[in-house]
Amino acid sequence: MTCLTKTCLTKRTLLALVLFALSASWTPAEAANKEVVSFRLASWKAVHFKDEKEAKANHDFLKRLGCDVKQHEHDDHVDVQYRCPKWRNVTLKTHSSAHKMEAWLKKYGFETKHTH
Repeated sequence: MTCLTKTCLTKRTLLALVLFALSASWTPAEAANKEVVSFRLASWKAVHFKDEKEAKANHDFLKRLGCDVKQHEHDDHVDVQYRCPKWRNVTLKTHSSAHKMEAWLKKYGFETKHTH
């Protein structure tokens, strides 16, 4: 499990804001857009969050991507566990958005492929 320091939490909060901006610009891979990011994560992975809202936002975003997601609250934090054993695709409107999405997925432990 990854425990977030205050510095990481700040970076994660900024990353979450980027993701929510991206979420408005991504569509299912069946769309006619050209920037496709494929991803998978075969084994369960977990992240600790001190902030319940941030945990829920990440949980919901991972669900929206089609991942299996579990959330558990205990002690002074929330664990978000996730996996996506089959390859999935997300199509984004811009090259920049695709690279940001790919970077976020890699940070969370996903294997990725990016095609244009």
